[in-house]
Amino acid sequence: MVTEYKTEDKNMEGEKEARISRLDTSLEVSIIIPCYNEEKRLEPGISEATDFFYSRLGRHFELVFVNDGSTDQTGEVLKKWRNKYSYIPIEIIEYSPNRGKGYAVKTGMLAARGRKLITSDADFSIDLEEVFRFVEKLDEYEIVIGTKKHEETQSLKRQSVMRQFLGRGFTKLTNLLLGINFSDITCGLKGFRQEVARELFSRQHLERWSYDAEILYLASRRQYNILEVPVRWKHVEGSKVIPLLDTIRSLKELLAIIFYHRRRS
Repeated sequence: MVTEYKTEDKNMEGEKEARISRLDTSLEVSIIIPCYNEEKRLEPGISEATDFFYSRLGRHFELVFVNDGSTDQTGEVLKKWRNKYSYIPIEIIEYSPNRGKGYAVKTGMLAARGRKLITSDADFSIDLEEVFRFVEKLDEYEIVIGTKKHEETQSLKRQSVMRQFLGRGFTKLTNLLLGINFSDITCGLKGFRQEVARELFSRQHLERWSYDAEILYLASRRQYNILEVPVRWKHVEGSKVIPLLDTIRSLKELLAIIFYHRRRS
């Protein structure tokens, strides 16, 4: 089962930037993966995922890894992996210091060349088959987002009770404050048509955890057709999220979304 959302006010007053209409159609799919201190979690998942994508897409896709100021050997692991798969379009974007997951995703989205852009977490906790379901759905919908909190979501290994509680609380608070309605704001698997991604991420201001909420808020205000899809996933240890602290930080960022974007509208 999937849930469809239709949102309001696509033709917003005070629009100052034209939607980018020129597409790079040389690649069908770009898969964008942000990384921060992931040297111990990248393999073997990164190689297994690359083999899987190549078996299904051939050379009609690219992988874009954004190394978000890692202080470990993430960059070296990525370079060795790229050399191993030299026949596949792979881009590694690196910068320092760390800017946050939101900034990394934005950087990758704006650099990607595919007609359909998929962002996923570096732990590959979501079943890789889901990526192709998203790719197919992007023929019909402008945005497709995953949810780990739908009643039909399949979880092979669950998060701790505390993380589940804080996650659901953040989702409810986000929906209330921003006037949106999604069951999962922060699921790492999301898909966008290229022109939609260009418009939304070029307007993104938050650089850390609440960027998902900002993007969905902007998309809702522009009345994009958004499909929310339950995904098959498993919890993988090693997340950089500090649940209670990051929940407090995220609340501040939610208020920043309201202040900045509503002030401009």
